[in-house]
Amino acid sequence: MTVREAFLSRVRELCDLKNVTLYELAARSGLPKSTLLSALDADRGNPSLRTIARIADGFDMTLQEFFDSALFCRVLEER
Repeated sequence: MTVREAFLSRVRELCDLKNVTLYELAARSGLPKSTLLSALDADRGNPSLRTIARIADGFDMTLQEFFDSALFCRVLEER
């Protein structure tokens, strides 16, 4: 699993867990919908840390809480 795949999976996981659509997440994060959708594009998305922090804010969590997931541990283990 790549970091990008872990990021995408984490956002999907949190959307499901918190019952939030991507459009609601964009509004909660204060991001334009196009920015969020671009960040989540598996082929070209490369979100900045600032964008990821805003996404975490949209889920009412810190960056540490966002990255505290087995998904990211798996990335490190596979390296």
